[in-house]
Amino acid sequence: MSELNPYQQPTADVAAPNPAAAFVVGEPGKVSIGDAMGWFGQGKALLTGNWGLVIGALIVVALLNAAVQFIPFIGWLAGMFLMTLLYAGLVRMFHRLDSEGSAEFADLFAGFSEKTGPLVILALIQLALYVVVIIAAVAIMFMVIGLDADMISAMEVGRMPDPAASGAAIGLSVAAMFVMFVALGFLFYFSIPLVFLGDMGPGEALATSFKACLKNLLPLILYGIVATLLVVVASIPFMLGLLFAMPLLAGAYYASFKQVFAE
Repeated sequence: MSELNPYQQPTADVAAPNPAAAFVVGEPGKVSIGDAMGWFGQGKALLTGNWGLVIGALIVVALLNAAVQFIPFIGWLAGMFLMTLLYAGLVRMFHRLDSEGSAEFADLFAGFSEKTGPLVILALIQLALYVVVIIAAVAIMFMVIGLDADMISAMEVGRMPDPAASGAAIGLSVAAMFVMFVALGFLFYFSIPLVFLGDMGPGEALATSFKACLKNLLPLILYGIVATLLVVVASIPFMLGLLFAMPLLAGAYYASFKQVFAE
């Protein structure tokens, strides 16, 4: 029987860190307005030494999205599925930058090989809900305006509806459409990282994303206003500023997800 050598290195395989490991997601927390404004700085910190990688990835995303739009009839549909998978790859890229300090360009395509099924289902749900909301918005507009048989008959004989009433009706329909699209935004805002990193099913991810957005409504609104202003200002000099703004916003988005959900 051989003697045990106390200086011998262990022979068992030691598992290497797995960047694809599920993100430890807890219940959505509540953040302050100051926290939300801090996401920009956190995103910038993640980009330190990695600007070229992220800018290159975002350029490829934009080019691929533009390319699929040329597919006859189904270009917009293909773009929706493509963007869902590529955004999952961007989430992976920032997760690795955060947890490992480095990432690879191949991470951009991680959604094509990991969690592909749930991500595709998420894109299908998104498509279905957008169609439903658009149909509902159009239906509300016609109902509020009162475009029925009587109004059509009145218009045919030259009697127009009251302008003030029509304006109020249009305003109500636009407001209803706005509320519905905001609700859709809440459903999908955090859904991709919740599926890809949080290992949630599409339905659970949508419900959790909506809950998190409602819980942090004011910080997210102010963050969105600042982000929009940043994009507007960055677009002024021939849109060259977007090469700075878009990576920064991508990093800030990951920072927002991490602060709201990570345990």
